[in-house]
Amino acid sequence: MSLPTFFLSHGSPMLALTDTPAHRFLQDFASTVARPRAVLVVSAHFETETPTVVSDPHPEMIHDFRGFPKPLYEINYPAPGDAAVAAEVADQLRAAGLPVDVAPQRGFDHGTWIPLSLVWPDADVPLVQLSIQPHRDAAHHLALGRAIAALREENVLVIGTGAATHNLRVLFRNPGGMPAVDAEPVDWAREFADWVADRAAAGDAEALVDYRARAPHAVMAHPEDDHFMPFFVALGAAGEGARGERIHNSYEYSALSMDMYRFG
Repeated sequence: MSLPTFFLSHGSPMLALTDTPAHRFLQDFASTVARPRAVLVVSAHFETETPTVVSDPHPEMIHDFRGFPKPLYEINYPAPGDAAVAAEVADQLRAAGLPVDVAPQRGFDHGTWIPLSLVWPDADVPLVQLSIQPHRDAAHHLALGRAIAALREENVLVIGTGAATHNLRVLFRNPGGMPAVDAEPVDWAREFADWVADRAAAGDAEALVDYRARAPHAVMAHPEDDHFMPFFVALGAAGEGARGERIHNSYEYSALSMDMYRFG
């Protein structure tokens, strides 16, 4: 059986504690997919020069944020790693002609543990991490995903986690203060997210890769590329011609699209 791939928006770290539509969607997500052998997680918060896969059998926690409530820092998510799956990922990348490093030790950043602690709260599904390259473009990350597409035949679920829109400057500089978590979405965030959903449904990888030139409000939605790059890894890992279905659509703090996608 060939598994689908997924992109999950993880938004603010408060997603772990706040009862929002996205929080509830992630809590129900595991019931919609077959239990995988392992999950390959591509998080926007794992950045390296060269694609890097983590072989750590017991990753620790990384609380890579500050200024949040104490309960967030008390969360522990002791999911195991899987060195055998990490080796398979590295082999597939090398076979595709891509450079790859293997990190024997690295913990779970919040882009990994926040969404996946909601999906599998018992921490009993092995998680293997693969980095993004923030200095590389969407085409590179699409190719990175296509290089590991065979994982879908090996019961390894590929999940990219990032953000469908990610402009924190707008939130922090809002004249009226930080918008409420359930504030109405701003037009630019909705228009960008809807364009992505439309192109994904059409399987238009060419337009998506060129999103900075073609999508409405692309620079406003993503002043930097990093949080959108896991989307392209997930799209690429679904194989040539894959289409994407937006399986969740909501907004937090007016400007953060929490869209989730299923590819394949």
